[in-house]
Order: sequence, then C-alpha cells, then structure tokens
Amino acid sequence: MPITRVIPRNSLPSPRTKQKSYALSSNSSIQTEETNGNNEDNEKLYQRQTLDSVKKSNGSSKTFSTTSTPVTPQSQESRRSMPNDKSTTRRRSKPDLQSAMSSSNGFKQQISTINGWANEKSTNQNNQQQGQSNQGKPKCSLPASICQPGYVTPSKLFNMMGYGLQNQYLLMHAHYLYIIDCRSREKFHDSHIVTAIYWEDALNGNVYISVVERFSEIVLYDDTGIFFNATAEMRRVSSRFALPGSKSCISLDGGFEAFRQLFPFVCTQSDIRSAVDREKFLTIYPSVVLDNQLYLGTGHQATNWKVVRDLKLTHIINISVEHQCVFYDKIKYLHIELEDNEDVFLKDRFNETIRFMNMAFQNPSSRILVHCNLGISRSSTLVLAYLMKTYNATLYESYKFLRHRRPIVCPNLGFLRQLIDFEQDLFSCTYTDPNDQLFH
Repeated sequence: MPITRVIPRNSLPSPRTKQKSYALSSNSSIQTEETNGNNEDNEKLYQRQTLDSVKKSNGSSKTFSTTSTPVTPQSQESRRSMPNDKSTTRRRSKPDLQSAMSSSNGFKQQISTINGWANEKSTNQNNQQQGQSNQGKPKCSLPASICQPGYVTPSKLFNMMGYGLQNQYLLMHAHYLYIIDCRSREKFHDSHIVTAIYWEDALNGNVYISVVERFSEIVLYDDTGIFFNATAEMRRVSSRFALPGSKSCISLDGGFEAFRQLFPFVCTQSDIRSAVDREKFLTIYPSVVLDNQLYLGTGHQATNWKVVRDLKLTHIINISVEHQCVFYDKIKYLHIELEDNEDVFLKDRFNETIRFMNMAFQNPSSRILVHCNLGISRSSTLVLAYLMKTYNATLYESYKFLRHRRPIVCPNLGFLRQLIDFEQDLFSCTYTDPNDQLFH
C-alpha cells in the first residue's frame, strides 16, 4: 500500500502565480457580503466560505486551520462589481439567508415562525373577543351592599322584618326574628328596635335555647356595631346561643345608631314580643330597594297614611285596578290600571314609568313607592325595568339585586318575556336565560 505523506497546510508555500477570483452566483450556499473599506469582515467571510467548501468536498469531519489566504485586490474588485451590491448597507435576500443557515438553525426558525403565527392568531382572537365585549353591554352599576360576613346592614334588617304576603307577615309570628339588644339597660328602656329583647333576659332563660332554635334568624346589636370589635355582652350572648349545629348569630352593621338614623319609626320604648302585641302594634312597611329613594310594596301600604308619612314618600306609582290613589293632595301619582295576567302588554309603559321616576329623582329628597296589589308581579316588573335602564343591568343582575331586597318578587311569565325583550332593546343582545334557576 502506498505511503501518503501529510504536509501541514501552514507549511505550503505561497503561490507565485496570480490567483483567480470568482464571482459567486445567486444560487451559491453563501452570498458574499461587502462593506467598502471593511477588509476584516471580508476576511472572516472568506474563511467561513473556504471552511464550508472543504467540508462539502471531503465529506468528512477533519479539523482545519482557520488561517486562510488573504483576499486579493482582484477578488475585491470582482465582488464590488456584483450587480446586487448597490449599497454600502449589508443586505441578504430571504432565500440566501435560509440557505446560509445550518439545519438546526433552520429548524429553530421554523418553530419560531410557527409559534409566532400561533401567537399572532391567538392575539387576533383575543382582540376580536375583546372588541365584541367592548361593543356589548356596559358595566353594571347597581349599588352593592358592602357588609362583612356575619353582619347585616340596617336596610337588610328592615326588609327582613317586612318579608311576607298580605295578612301573612312573618314579623307577626313570635318566632320569626330573635333580636337581642346588647347595650345597657338604660339605653334599652330609652329606645330599642321593635320586638328586641334585653341581653340579660335572654341569658337568664326567659327564652330557652330550644325555643331560640325555632327562630329564622338571631340578630345581635350594640351601640356602633364596629367590625370584629364586639362588646363583652355580645360575645357572651353569641357563645350562649351559637352552639354546635345551631344557627349562628349575625350582628347589625353600624349598631343601633345606624339603624335609628334610617328607620326611627321602627324603634320603640315598648316591649312588643308576643303574637298578640305584634298584631296590635306592629306596622309592616314596604321593602327598601334603594336607600332613601325607592320602595316596593303592597296596595294596602300605599293607602296607609302612617306608612306614607314614616317613609316620607313624595311619589307613588300605582299599577293596579284593585287600589285607588287616595292622597292626591299630598302625593304625585302615576296610575297604570292593568291586571296581573300573562297576556297583558306592560312593556310599552316601561319608558313612561322610567321618565316619571327620573323626573322625581332630580330632587334629592324625593322618595317613590311602586306598588300593585301584593308587590310581587306587576310592580316588581316596573322596578326591574327601571334598574335595567338606569344601571346598565341585565335582567339577571337586576332580578338578583331585587330578590336580595324582597325575596317574594316574581313577575308572571308574560312579564318575564317582555323584560327579556327589553334587555334586547337596551343592549342589542340577550344575556339572560329565562330557564335559569333564579326565576323558578
């Protein structure tokens, strides 16, 4: 076998003949780059070109020296004369750039391109969805009842005292609400919430635990009702009645003072607890929808002067054929004589009712009562329409809001369908499902 002599590349003598220069075609693996006067970049590019061409010709992975023959002036002139090199700025066409990349870099670019397309598509979808939502319903602005867990607002307690149907008021039952006054005895005798019991009487066994468990709610209050700062009396009462498996006691937010400021007519010096005393002395009031503004109640309440006077009503919307408007000399009325039937078209009176209410509320001291016969269907439909229009609320949002303040509201199916149509008119879209459990 012949012996092959290996001569190191660095030991080869420099050629004495003039080197030929070649202009690379556009299909070559590397497009020559040139910047005027930048010989260092040219030398690096030439080294990379020579290395790649040797690898392709040998097909092996031998190690080569990075020292190369300097670029001659002729080759520089040849490269300067290339027709695509019109500017001193480096340029690479897209095909040449792709051909210059290694296989691994090409794969990375493909993955990057795919990911970029996917991200762009996802971004476009998100922007489209956001655009659709921005074109949809404005944000609901219904007032929220902000209250800590375990507490009840004065308006909520006031409404709890009035829940029920005509002649079946729950507060008339002796075991509906168990309200315990945790202040001093002097303050209790001076004034307390109607039907309340003094805390020492509750602890001394005048009302036994077995009887307490029959109550719907146990409500405690002191002077100010500061969050998580209960008095010693409230802690004693709570620990007495909050036994395992029994009802938990709730506290009145703001205490007695906050309640008396809003509802002084529900505070008394008398001891009214028995069912007989309740029937004789208690007055059941409409439900508060908006504090010091809007109330929802019955026809009998609208014709009771004590109720009208205590709530300081200035306007009444009477949507009934069962009750007349009896205080024309003192109250501004809107009388809509319609019956509570599913085929009654009430929707065409929505805007008229809303205008009447908006005109009234231009005066901050105005207070409106909306009523039908029982305050369940017709009047609640008008109140819902007002909440939807005024507070940009869907029917679902308005209904949930109103149900929290008066649980017995229930528009008939015909009125419910008209409210859904009204939602479509307001927002150009229907957001409420009439089959939702909330409506049944």
